[in-house]
Amino acid sequence: MASSPALAATGVVCLGLALGVARLGELGPVAPTFVLLALAWATAACAGAWTLRRRTTLPLAVVVVAVLLRAVILGTPPTLSDDVFRYVWEGRVLVAGYSPFELAPDAPELAHLRDALWSQVNHRGVSTIYPPAALWLFEGVARVWPSPMAWKVLAGLADLACLGALAALARRRGTGAWAPALWALHPLPVLESAGSGHLEALALAPLLLALLLTERGPRAATIAAAVGSLVKLLPLALLAPLLRRASGRLRLQIVLIAGLVWALAVLPHLDAGLTLGRGFGRYYEAWAFNGSLFPLLEAVIGDPGATRAVGVLLGAALAAWALWRRPDPAAFLLWACGALILLSPVVHPWYLLWPLAPALVLGAWPWAVLASTVLLSYLVLGSYDVSVSAWLEPWWIPWLEYPPLVVATAVWWRTRRRPSGP
Repeated sequence: MASSPALAATGVVCLGLALGVARLGELGPVAPTFVLLALAWATAACAGAWTLRRRTTLPLAVVVVAVLLRAVILGTPPTLSDDVFRYVWEGRVLVAGYSPFELAPDAPELAHLRDALWSQVNHRGVSTIYPPAALWLFEGVARVWPSPMAWKVLAGLADLACLGALAALARRRGTGAWAPALWALHPLPVLESAGSGHLEALALAPLLLALLLTERGPRAATIAAAVGSLVKLLPLALLAPLLRRASGRLRLQIVLIAGLVWALAVLPHLDAGLTLGRGFGRYYEAWAFNGSLFPLLEAVIGDPGATRAVGVLLGAALAAWALWRRPDPAAFLLWACGALILLSPVVHPWYLLWPLAPALVLGAWPWAVLASTVLLSYLVLGSYDVSVSAWLEPWWIPWLEYPPLVVATAVWWRTRRRPSGP
């Protein structure tokens, strides 16, 4: 890497650690070793990105290393998550002419489709939780290349598109080249796109494009955000600051544009009726993993259902306050996504990509700390209990995972408010 010896060393170290992860193969039995390598990789990435804090343009060499990191991890089996098998299965179901909204993977009507892939699908008693455009992607990939590798390639390419958008946003806002460099080098985006094939990058890419388009007017930004929300729902949050900054007829146009995009996507699935939201309802009611504030609220309130309702209300109140105080779309997204992470009962590592992206746009580096410590939650891979068919979460992980975010935020807030003059 041509920009400096320190940055060159960072590239070598990150690539070496990525190769170390790739050589581990199945990660469950070696989860502690994997987490140590990933934490070292995250530390090297943060240190290397920091060397670019005074540069405005992302060096080409960083982009090259970003591509190489994703190429290295692309060849690894998707052992950090089994979601990708669900994507392939639901694509096959759609190609066969059935609806994943109506039929869960274990439905008798789908018995003739079952094979070795079906046995790897998670939560086989739950119908799909994904929005319409995700299903289009599932079906499209299934028709061309029905394989987990296809999803890893697609997600890896979308992740590189996120990197390009972050580089453009950082340059436009004067954040510094360190922000996109951190995304380029950090293990979390690499592992969750090229490694696990998750949908996050495929929804984040249009969301970041929408942020780029806000200066040209809200209409194009609305279309991009609405398209992203058809893959994962969170990009729809961008409409709130767009509506706040608009007035009169423009507000109506934003609503109509978003409504039209969603109507065109949902219409083909209307025959599923009330089953459209059934899978997401099960997700909302039952699942919990690696929470921060949610377990504390649950200890006080007692009832899990009531705790979820309180969490939703608190998150909505915080988002409303952020919308009132911070009309900047990127700032609002950070507050909304950050509240979701801290109040949610489910915090999988790839969820951290949602606050990390707007945080890097704004230069809020403390979220890079949590994006690094969240890697500790992968230790659960080595604690599957066959007797209860569940992962056993070590109780101490959240106590190492979340407090560094609080400390980093306090340091960041203190330094950014410090007067620059005497």
